[in-house]
Amino acid sequence: MHLINQRETAQGGLMATSLDGKAVESKDCSCASCLFSSLPDDVLVEILCRVTDRKHLIRLKSVCKCWNNLITDACVPKISDSSPLRGFIYHVWRRVSSGKTYIDYIPCAMTPAVAPEPHEFVKSYSSLLPFEPAWVDFLDCCNGLLLFVEGSIPQYYVCNPVTKQCVAIPRDFTLEDTCSASLAFDPFKSPHYRVVCFDYSEPKGPQRLRVFSSETGSWTIQETAFGYGSKKARLAKHCIYLDGVLYRQSASKLLLCFDLNRGNSRAIELPEKERLAPNDYGCIGLSRRHLCYSDLVGTALHFWLFEDRCKNDRWTLIHNINVDYLGKHVHRLDRTTIARFGKISALRPFALHPTSEVVFFGTGGAMLSYDPEDKRVELIYRTKKDRQIMKGQISVFPYTPCLVNLKDFGQWDCSLSQP
Repeated sequence: MHLINQRETAQGGLMATSLDGKAVESKDCSCASCLFSSLPDDVLVEILCRVTDRKHLIRLKSVCKCWNNLITDACVPKISDSSPLRGFIYHVWRRVSSGKTYIDYIPCAMTPAVAPEPHEFVKSYSSLLPFEPAWVDFLDCCNGLLLFVEGSIPQYYVCNPVTKQCVAIPRDFTLEDTCSASLAFDPFKSPHYRVVCFDYSEPKGPQRLRVFSSETGSWTIQETAFGYGSKKARLAKHCIYLDGVLYRQSASKLLLCFDLNRGNSRAIELPEKERLAPNDYGCIGLSRRHLCYSDLVGTALHFWLFEDRCKNDRWTLIHNINVDYLGKHVHRLDRTTIARFGKISALRPFALHPTSEVVFFGTGGAMLSYDPEDKRVELIYRTKKDRQIMKGQISVFPYTPCLVNLKDFGQWDCSLSQP
């Protein structure tokens, strides 16, 4: 099945249709001298998608207008669904006299040829921002885009390290004391993103979401079915976005679901909630475009798949990995890694691989991967002696590169508009 369809225009040229049904101008542009100008669009898209270096693919957008349109509207959605895992952004705590927390990056050893070094990746986004971000200023990473905030009246910034872009989101001056915000972005479905702020300004009444859309360039309000009170501190800041729904964990073992398209919300119970550790969090993530949850249950790491999201709210157990079994593999590693890993009882799930069944787990001192298919455990990263990964189950963000260009909103402010 081809990614795009073709039809003849009245002038005898060809018109391609992208995944979202929009027409993509193709052969009518001045590309007659191009070696590939005689190829059908779907063949050209297949060729362009095989360019392994994504930076080269970005440069190819400047060849001509038709290539720019095809890469933007057809290639980017296609390759986004299988974009390789490059690494993890995480919060690290350094055990010095006063204690210091900062943002760092773990290259994924599964793709060493393409994973940038930590300092290179950190520089790739920090150099784009107009301020030096502290760890609390980094809010989210969603399908290749990063979200930062600055100031008491929050100024949000969205960065794309691959395209080397950083855009300032128009301010909403009614936003104060916003403790958390997340990105809602899926390049496979749309090049547009949303910044979702959890508004804590009202101590009573229903929880409200302030949502900025890059498509409209404006803010809107969405009411939810949940209240705040003192429970706002019991919500994990790390959210997961899938098919128009933003998912957020509660320490009371509920998964809060915010449907950004329909404007409704609901809460579903996490699996085996009676057996989960109280007042703690597991790990939610995406694996092959399915929502999954993992947590420590007794002496085993359990991994569940969420099925029938709009029907039966059913969790299906897909993996059950004994901690002692993982511990035996850990103790086959070098002595330094064993020392950094620490007690096996401190083991927690950290993240899920977006395009395979590989799972990532660890302690404050080390991160490992486990492949259920071949039962292989591999070391991904170990910290330096004076540093620790902070709450890996909610502060480790998988990073996959994205080729979407960000719209510049300019240096102007946006007043809130009602939906």
